[in-house]
Amino acid sequence: MATRLSPLTLAAMLLCAGISAAQAPVRRNAPAPLRVDVNLVLVPVTVTDRTGKIISGLDRSRFKVLEEGVPQRIASFSTEDLPASIGLVLDVSGSMKQKLATARAFVRSLLGGTDSRDEALVLTFADRPDVRADLTHDIDSLTGILQSARPGGWTALVDSTYVTIDRMKAARNSRRALVIVSDGQDNHSRHTRHELLSKAVESDAQIYSVVTPEPPGNNKAIELVEQNRAMVLLADLAHSTGGLYFQLDSAASIAAVAEKISRTIHHQYLIGYYPVEPLHNGMRRIQVKLDMPDVRLYTRHRYYAMTP
Repeated sequence: MATRLSPLTLAAMLLCAGISAAQAPVRRNAPAPLRVDVNLVLVPVTVTDRTGKIISGLDRSRFKVLEEGVPQRIASFSTEDLPASIGLVLDVSGSMKQKLATARAFVRSLLGGTDSRDEALVLTFADRPDVRADLTHDIDSLTGILQSARPGGWTALVDSTYVTIDRMKAARNSRRALVIVSDGQDNHSRHTRHELLSKAVESDAQIYSVVTPEPPGNNKAIELVEQNRAMVLLADLAHSTGGLYFQLDSAASIAAVAEKISRTIHHQYLIGYYPVEPLHNGMRRIQVKLDMPDVRLYTRHRYYAMTP
């Protein structure tokens, strides 16, 4: 995900932490000096092998960053385990009736992978979004909220994700992730899919889409078309923000998917650079390259530049 330094303070703290480490020993709990620079662009990058295993420990010299095709000099590089702010978006509409138990089990597993530094919010939705808990460090309290949700009603997936992106602006951690758990179908939103994709690209959060598809043979042909269309939307949201897309095909996949998302959120490469070309308001294209064969890179390919 590329962030056009919003929020400025958190990004500046990350940059200064990297610079300080290179110049002098820093106590673990010592506050980092504050430096605000509106030109810094931060790009979280996840690297996996072809089997999906996360690759860590790579040196900054192996990465290259291009903006609008122009090579950029990497100014800061971090691989540390940082706390995360997680927005959980859980579909409890009528179409999830047979799949809600699986969805709840996944969310419990994901929350089990957090620590005291993390914060999370929970939003459930059917006909409309329902913020069940705003950002909190009391992760244990969220499990009961999820258990009380009952399936029923239409599906407002697009509107609910839209609302959660706005809620995540109050997040206190630099690592921000939205985790959407849904079958992907939408029949009750006012916002369009295009509006949601645009908002997602402009946001600071990576989106992780976890789909609970219908079992084979349970749908009519027209329903399969709508389901495939819905899954494409969730895949596009993940791809456009540098997140990951998963399908919960079986109960056995629940723990594995939750563990991978948790590891990905907390263990990413965070690359910072100052754009070589003068910035103008608008969308900017980013490309991250790695001099290593047989790997996959997950990162945001665009960000929205806002000059002062």
